[in-house]
Parts: sequence; C-alpha cells; structure tokens
Amino acid sequence: MTTPEHPAQHAAAPLPQARSAAADRLAALLTTACALLLGLLAAVSVLALHLHFESRDRDLLHAHLQAARALLVRVDNTAALAALPARFEAAFADEPALAVRVQGAYGQPLYEQGPASGLPPALLARPSASSQPAPLITWRSDDGRAWRGSALAMRLPMEGASTLTVAMALDIERHESFIASYRWALIGYVVLAALAFALLARWAAGRALMKVNTP
Repeated sequence: MTTPEHPAQHAAAPLPQARSAAADRLAALLTTACALLLGLLAAVSVLALHLHFESRDRDLLHAHLQAARALLVRVDNTAALAALPARFEAAFADEPALAVRVQGAYGQPLYEQGPASGLPPALLARPSASSQPAPLITWRSDDGRAWRGSALAMRLPMEGASTLTVAMALDIERHESFIASYRWALIGYVVLAALAFALLARWAAGRALMKVNTP
C-alpha cells in the first residue's frame, strides 16, 4: 500500500533553491550599492585632483603674468622697448615648460619663447584688460601635448604706444598623464573591490538567510 505524500514534503524541496535565489538578489543589491558608492568616491577624487592642478596652474600663470606686467610698466622710452625682449628672456627663459608670446596690436611678435606658434587664436584674441589675467584655456598642441594658458593686454607707458598682448601657457602634460594613471588605478580598485564585496556579500547573505529559515 502506497503511503500518501505530505504536502510539506513538496514545499520543502524547492526551499534551498529559493533561499539561494534570495541570497543572490540580496548580494547583487549590496554589490551594486557598493560599486556605485566607490565609483562616486573615485569620480570625486579625480575631480578634486584635477581642480588642484588647475588651481596651481592658475596661480603660477598669474604670478608670471604679473611679473611680465612689472616689466612692461618700465617701458617708457624707445630704448626700454628695444631692451624688452632681453628682459623677458632673462625673466622667463629658464622655464622650459613655459611658452610666452608678446605681440603688438597687429599681431607682430615682440618676444617668443617655447612653442608659441601653438598658442590658440582664442587665447590671443581675448586677453584680459584688467589686473587679473583672462580665464584659463586648455588645449592640445599639434604634437598632442596638453597646455593651459592665459593672457593679458596692457598699454605701454609711452606716448603713442599701442596695446601689447602677453600670452603665457604651461605644459601640463605631466599633470594630465598623472591624472590619467590615477584614474585607471581607481577604476581597477573599484572593480576589484566590487568583486571582493560581491563574494563577501553572497556568503554573508546566504548565512543570514540560512539562519532565518532554520527552524
């Protein structure tokens, strides 16, 4: 005579599968939240590093442009104007990462240093007329290097003198390379941390659900 099966026996069969599926869903949810949080922290970190370098470049360019302004205010006669290129060279030639261009009202160069031909027209066309330099402009030259520059316009203290434009740019390739390496390192860290957390979350969720479902 066959013994009838109890309904509880049918309910007990799929219990491990249901428990495993619930653990997987919980682990996936926790892993997604962890990955999003780590990704957000990494993005904020990269942005903060970028702003830090940009602030340093702005301060350095501002200091160089103010030094150039101090040289220009001394040009009050033709002899001082003729000596201006030598004064600029003495002041800035020892900085290989700095590009400088001093040009007249019609674009004629009075002094050039570094790859000045790579300075974009937008930088030379809109110099600041105040004591503060123009906003920073970032670009890449024809050789692929990254630059960040600013410019100012100033009228020489000479009778009939035209306004000169002084544009300066910093080679920021090292900054950009460091930020790129840092970004990839953070991406690798986030991926590995998310994978490790996924394994830990799956194990912890499985144990927690097992304890909950254990009579």
